[in-house]
Amino acid sequence: MFFTQETALNLPQKGWKILIVDDEAEVHQVTELALSDFVLEGRTLNFIHAYSGQEAKQLIQAHPDTAVIFLDVVMETDDAGLQVVKYIREELGNQLVRIILRTGQPGQAPESLVVVNYGIDDYKTKTELTSQRMFISIVTALRAFSTFMKALETSHNLELEILQRKEIEAALRISEANEREKAEQLERSLHQLQHTQVQLVQSEKMSTLGQLVAGVAHEINNPVNFIHGNLTHANEYMQDLLDLLMLYQAEYPTPTAAVQAKAMAIEVEFLTQDLPKLLASMRVGTERIREIVKSLRIFSRLDEADAKAVDLHDGIDSTLLILDNRLKACSAHEAIAVVKEYGVLPHVECCGGQLNQVFMNILSNAIDALEDSMRAGAQRIISEPGAIGAPPQLTPTIYIRTQVSEPGWVMIQIADNGPGMPETVRQRLFEPFFTTKELGRGTGLGMSISAQIVTEKHNGSLQCFSTLEQGTEFVLKLPIQQPQ
Repeated sequence: MFFTQETALNLPQKGWKILIVDDEAEVHQVTELALSDFVLEGRTLNFIHAYSGQEAKQLIQAHPDTAVIFLDVVMETDDAGLQVVKYIREELGNQLVRIILRTGQPGQAPESLVVVNYGIDDYKTKTELTSQRMFISIVTALRAFSTFMKALETSHNLELEILQRKEIEAALRISEANEREKAEQLERSLHQLQHTQVQLVQSEKMSTLGQLVAGVAHEINNPVNFIHGNLTHANEYMQDLLDLLMLYQAEYPTPTAAVQAKAMAIEVEFLTQDLPKLLASMRVGTERIREIVKSLRIFSRLDEADAKAVDLHDGIDSTLLILDNRLKACSAHEAIAVVKEYGVLPHVECCGGQLNQVFMNILSNAIDALEDSMRAGAQRIISEPGAIGAPPQLTPTIYIRTQVSEPGWVMIQIADNGPGMPETVRQRLFEPFFTTKELGRGTGLGMSISAQIVTEKHNGSLQCFSTLEQGTEFVLKLPIQQPQ
């Protein structure tokens, strides 16, 4: 029997819900047999069985309090298991259940891609998942699940609402105003619980880059505003004290020996000259931090989930500020110049945070290309032949131009004078999982997601033009107003 130290407690009526998803009945039988005597925190296992990806989706929706899923990859389709993962994490928004992926055909789901791109918690082949390894995997998963459940109990006692969220969501859609207010409160609490989950369960992935950026900006903004606001008062108080000191020096030109000694020790003359400069430099520093925080907020735009009128220049500038450290010169390469030719643009109806992700992906790829070229040798940095009208030069440069291309449409061009790419690469640039970068530097999803955001979410177009030793240019076109 598999027992842990927690089994000293009396067994409660309610056990851990374990969903086994596999199209082979023998796998269900072996799994249940291997774990039949398992007990953790005084709770036994309750097994639920699904023999296809579609059946698994129905069961996880019916049992939102499921703790662990043993999930096969290849069932009715080659990626049925992966589609179940996406359904649970993205459509249902269930970040709580622990998913252990196990497959008898690892070639259909390479571990390096699945672990990075899907919200799973463990990956095993069926041949390596012995009884002992299965025990270790389920103990780890259940402890992570238990840790988060305890956090829910201490956060406004929302465990019951979370376990019943499907019924609540259905009721909220037809409820009166007081029920809708309750749903909003529940949503705010769930967002807070997501942050708690990140701290308690290290294996949980962060939902979006925007959440991290906005959270950092918010935490920095309050203390910086406090310091910045008090610098004015500090400067006034300091000036009053210096005026008082000068008055003392004028009224009592011959101080005592002790006062003279202290004045010499602290270098009064230097102090009176340097202190105002010190406060002035502190004010410049706080103003710079406030600018960075403002750019981070513009970049994240977490409060703008729905489409609204946005200044695209603000989004581009905030993205450049976030990438500023990569644009500066370092020991590995010289500085990368940015040439901006901004036209007069109206505010564009869009999801600003999503478009900022597009700008981030394009600009990051341009910087990567220029860095690789500079590492390979200065001769590989070629002059950009005027895709945006810039004069030929050898300095690694990114060019950005914006304009109203035709009535009702805006165009953003982002080009670099890097090495360019062959036609075979350019044609596959927007394919999911396609990348020319080495393992660990890219997943091949950035440009695919960017194209989806532009075309599907904003009814625009995203094109890439590139020739070897001619640089690369991306042309993004967006409607000023989204169709109704």
